[in-house]
Parts: sequence; C-alpha cells; structure tokens
Amino acid sequence: MSELKPKQKRQARIVTLQAIYARELQGSELDDTCDFMMDADKPPSDNVIKYGKQLSNLIFMHSKELDKLISSRSKNWDFDRITLIDKLILRMALVEMVYVDDVPPKVSITEGVEIAKQFSTEDSSGFINGILDSVYNETIKGKEKTL
Repeated sequence: MSELKPKQKRQARIVTLQAIYARELQGSELDDTCDFMMDADKPPSDNVIKYGKQLSNLIFMHSKELDKLISSRSKNWDFDRITLIDKLILRMALVEMVYVDDVPPKVSITEGVEIAKQFSTEDSSGFINGILDSVYNETIKGKEKTL
C-alpha cells in the first residue's frame, strides 16, 4: 500500500480506528462500517478504505497477541482499566509496527501518539507512546538489526 501519501495513511488509520471502535461497541461488521463511511459528504478514497480494511483485519486476527504485548508493558496498570479508545489505538499502531512492512515502526509510534491526541486525552498520548516505545525497543529494534 505504499501508493498512499502520509496524509492518506493518517486518514486510513482514522478510518481503521472508527471501524474497530464501531465493532467493539455495536458488533458491526467491517464492511458495513466502511460502506457507511463511503456515504459521508467527503468519503475516503478506495485506497484509504482498502488500507483501513487491511489494518482492521490484521487487528482482528491478532488481537489476543496484541493485547498480550500491551498488558505485559503496562506496568502498574490493569489491562481492563485501559480505556477502550486507548486499547484500540495501541492495537492499531502495534499491528502496523509488527505486520506492515512498508511503514517504519517509528512512524507507527508517532501516528499512534498523534491520533491519541486527537481522539483521546492528553495523558493518553504519553501512555501510548510509552507502551509503543517499549515494544519497539524490546521486540522490534533487535529484529531490525538482524535483517
């Protein structure tokens, strides 16, 4: 999906966040949520929706292991106390860091933090940065050196 520009990838991440949030709250299907978004006044492009669906599907396929990564790094904070929106932002950034090869992990971290500032609290952005940075330093950074 490297044909997307940075602004389009940000839009795709926001579409992803909206879709996975709708699914968590209402149990709605990904395609139904994306169809609803396409009916908006300014619908996202097909490529934005495609990348959003790719991220969403990866999140649903790997949510258990993503949650383990989150909970193992949220020291002194019970996983169940993390707000839903923060969990979803973390899952989205982590899935991109781990499973999407054409996005540098540092970009995924930055995007997760910026989206948290937009959709969650100011405190959440620091928390999200800490978790993502921890995963990067303990898991991904070492793998990059061996590639």
